[in-house]
Amino acid sequence: MTYHPCDPFTISRVLELIKPELLKAASGEDLNQRLARLGFGFRDTAKGRMLTTLPHGVEITPMPAMLSRF
Repeated sequence: MTYHPCDPFTISRVLELIKPELLKAASGEDLNQRLARLGFGFRDTAKGRMLTTLPHGVEITPMPAMLSRF
């Protein structure tokens, strides 16, 4: 899938939505389940870890390094 940039406002709102879940995650699998409940996922790419939509896997934005510790 290719990265399709969104407007900055939408990206900031999505990151606000998932930030509490990212901070609570205890492992990569836990993170994946927490994001799936919100309709998101992640994929490791050559450009780094990307936040994606479920079920289509459209890349939304790179995940902030401070929030992608797994």
